Amino acid sequence: MHPAVERLRGGLIVSCQAGVIDALYGPEAMAKMALAAHAGGAVGIRTNGREDVAAIRRVVSLPIIGIDKQEWRGLGIRITPTLEAARTVVEAGADIVAVDATRRAPEDGRIPPAELIRLIHDMLNVPVMADVATLDEGLAAAEAGADIVASTLSGYTDYSHGGPDPDYDLVRQLAARLQVPVVAEGRVAAPAQARHLLEIGAYAVVVGSMITKPRWITDQYASAMRSFRSAASQSVVGVDIGGTKIAVGVVDSAGQIVYEERLPTQAQEGGEAVLRRAGDAVERALRAAPAAAGIGASTGGVIDDRGRVIFATDSLPGWAGMDIRGTLAERFGLPVAVENDGQAAALAEALLGAGRGFRSVLGVTVGTGIGGGFVVDGRIYRGGSATGIEPGHIAVVRDGRLCPCGRHGCLEAYASGGCLTLEYNARADAPLPTGEAVVAAAERGDAAAVEAIQAVAGWLGYGLASAVNLLNPSVIVIGGGVAQIGDLYLEAMRAALRRQAYMPLREVPLRAAALRNREGIVGAALVGRQAL
Repeated sequence: MHPAVERLRGGLIVSCQAGVIDALYGPEAMAKMALAAHAGGAVGIRTNGREDVAAIRRVVSLPIIGIDKQEWRGLGIRITPTLEAARTVVEAGADIVAVDATRRAPEDGRIPPAELIRLIHDMLNVPVMADVATLDEGLAAAEAGADIVASTLSGYTDYSHGGPDPDYDLVRQLAARLQVPVVAEGRVAAPAQARHLLEIGAYAVVVGSMITKPRWITDQYASAMRSFRSAASQSVVGVDIGGTKIAVGVVDSAGQIVYEERLPTQAQEGGEAVLRRAGDAVERALRAAPAAAGIGASTGGVIDDRGRVIFATDSLPGWAGMDIRGTLAERFGLPVAVENDGQAAALAEALLGAGRGFRSVLGVTVGTGIGGGFVVDGRIYRGGSATGIEPGHIAVVRDGRLCPCGRHGCLEAYASGGCLTLEYNARADAPLPTGEAVVAAAERGDAAAVEAIQAVAGWLGYGLASAVNLLNPSVIVIGGGVAQIGDLYLEAMRAALRRQAYMPLREVPLRAAALRNREGIVGAALVGRQAL
């Protein structure tokens, strides 16, 4: 391994670059920035252009990764696109040259990355860092002889997916497949992120703007705070689309519903008709609040990160595949965010209801099914699949009752609202048709009804003990129609939870939801507000 590459192992490379609009633009300022980075513990410097490379070389002995950004034939910026561009930075003092090694080279009219890597090795005798956007590009660059492969261009090509965070998946995949060092670069905004990149296999980490661009850093803070002030002061439309009803409301900055409409879903008409009815209701809400800043929607099923329904139950026929965010955004020209209804309800209770003031809230909604969400520091935890948690599908009995999801033994098959009649009718001489009838019987002192409620609540407490053991929430909030039974239900659940949860966790507070039938609209609106 080349000595300059060896010196980068496990360390921070600071990208010292500035544009003409920056107060620190110019070689002298970049040299001072590199000195500061060196003093702070950087193991290398990445910088752009002959003048900056030369100025930095005069003041630091760290390895310099030189690049030459060029506007390429009207197609945008390309990193060191030619051998001559590489030669200029090497002659100025660069120890390593970084090049654009994406698949764009042929369509750009540039020589292929493999050929450029070979020429730099043969003609300039320095290591090459290949900046890539995808795993395939990284594999090809390593095969071509690149000394380092970097994730620099992930999210900066029209075929790679960007985002607010570093591309952890790409770094992990590159590190697992390549024998050459993998350097993580791009959107590294916090020390914990840099550390994590090393943990998943990065050889070194490049950080630029978050260290070397004070104007940009200031703008990020100021913009975030401006957007919060703006969002917090504006009303948002919330629409909750269920199997039987659609609820739409305008929620003000204090979380109060200032306009509300409820209408039947008419689910039998199909997904497109339901979404059209929901959109018509949103339109009426916007007439009542024309200054609303955005729209939040909640609904049953699994929602992907683009606001599309990727799985739905039979209660909404034809709902799977519906593009809720795209349809509403196109119709109204406003920001739209979409979330699963159980998770939106959990957010509402965490921020404005029974979970307010707790750091982490496990919200569970019990009705025809069982849904919910886990909220940490005011944000829904979405997990690895970005779809959140499914408390109703915790396995409680191996090969047990059939669940509506098609599997056997799920908590929902033992503790949802419909189980009240199942438990009662197994105990009583005369069956009852609905859960409401079972509750009414319990209020009259019917022993079988009391036992049925306690049995269903016990199953829920038993299942939630697994969630508590895994998530360790600060509080559990139980919502939905069944939760409104009251103390008989909640106390039986608490007892089962305490019996089954691990000892240090079994005293977690368990509360009834506070928002009652408002959590759908409020939760949807909060989802919309957080997306502004």
